[in-house]
Amino acid sequence: MTGSAVKLKKKWTDGKKAALILSPMILWWAVAAGFPIAFGFVLGFFNWKGVAAAPTFIWFENFAAFFKSALYRTILWRTVWLGVATTLSTVLTALGVALLMNMKLKMRGVFRSLWYIPAVTSTVAVSQIIAIMTDPFGVLTAFFQARGWTPINFVDSAGWGFAAIIAYSVWKGVGGAALLWLAGLQCIDPVLYEAADVDGANAVRRFWHITLPGLKPIVTYITVTGIIGALQIYEPVAFITNGGPVDGTMVLTLKIVRDGITNFNFGKAGASSLILAVIIFAASAGYYAFSRRGHGEA
Repeated sequence: MTGSAVKLKKKWTDGKKAALILSPMILWWAVAAGFPIAFGFVLGFFNWKGVAAAPTFIWFENFAAFFKSALYRTILWRTVWLGVATTLSTVLTALGVALLMNMKLKMRGVFRSLWYIPAVTSTVAVSQIIAIMTDPFGVLTAFFQARGWTPINFVDSAGWGFAAIIAYSVWKGVGGAALLWLAGLQCIDPVLYEAADVDGANAVRRFWHITLPGLKPIVTYITVTGIIGALQIYEPVAFITNGGPVDGTMVLTLKIVRDGITNFNFGKAGASSLILAVIIFAASAGYYAFSRRGHGEA
């Protein structure tokens, strides 16, 4: 038996062992998540309104109706730009925090821990606190009135509602992203910075020519996972603005929940879910392909 055949046989044996070890987890995922996800996508090809109603196969009519509807097109566009704004804000803020974390400061372990606390706090609890603070009779209104300022109307302003959602999303996600940035910063060879110092490179040139290229794999991971999470944003919108005012902050995930659970329009909810999944996959794959070009790979 040749060497390549032995290696192939070993890989095949290792693969079977791995499949056997992972089979309980794969089975659990298939039952708890895989089947519901697939079933939800299939629903998009049916007209099914109401629990007692019989589903009718209608091919792509739900998808066509989605793109013909001005409301759904607006919600889709809003979801995309909110996802982009949230991702960019979180990624850039986290990079700045990571650069501070990487400095030789006193008690930097405590400093790093403080930034990560938001990542492990309850989304529902903090969202409710923000909703209470931005209520017309809440803490912020009382604060502004006590100083003779005009209170900000968060409830009736979609712009301020989005500002609260983005601010919360950045606060929640910056800690985890900063730790990933920090791991990337600490993997860059210090010799490169020493050589740059010898060549007289200033801080900006060192950051542009050494730090950023060294962080490219981290950039790809943080951006792709950020896009996936941001386009699926639900809890902050549901608990801070509930999609208001007059659907002014409605995003696609919240609309899917209302179509499926509140209005029992399972076909429309399934079609919207599949459209969102395709957009997330296309955006993630597109960015990943773009990021690989810098390495000269197809």
